[in-house]
Amino acid sequence: MTTLHLSLLLAVIACLIGGGLGVLALTRPARVLKMVGLSLTEGVGHSLSEVRATYGGLFFVSHAGVALALVASPKIGACMAAALGLAWSGAALGRIVSMAIDRAANRFNLFATLFEGLMGIALATPLWAYLRLIYQGNGVV
Repeated sequence: MTTLHLSLLLAVIACLIGGGLGVLALTRPARVLKMVGLSLTEGVGHSLSEVRATYGGLFFVSHAGVALALVASPKIGACMAAALGLAWSGAALGRIVSMAIDRAANRFNLFATLFEGLMGIALATPLWAYLRLIYQGNGVV
């Protein structure tokens, strides 16, 4: 198995994880709120809708779409995965800023930063692999 194939597999696995988190939020929004340390606001009917939409639908559809693209058209999928990887990296950056400014360096934020950073890297690897092949001049990719 080549580096390119391994990177595509890694990105698909990351998409399955991200999509799985989305399914969890779609089906169990109250559980997801508890996992991330948030709570519902009494009398605000759209609280669960927000979790289902943002953590659920957005995560599920974006990761499922990228996974399908990686399988059906790996070059296009690699670009899509890199964009999704930037989003995960942005989440990690936001946590780093919060840990510094808000003094929120706790076990949850440290783990979440590591997780989000690894998801960002995993999703970016196919594009890096394609670019490496292009710049090395190893034929048409």
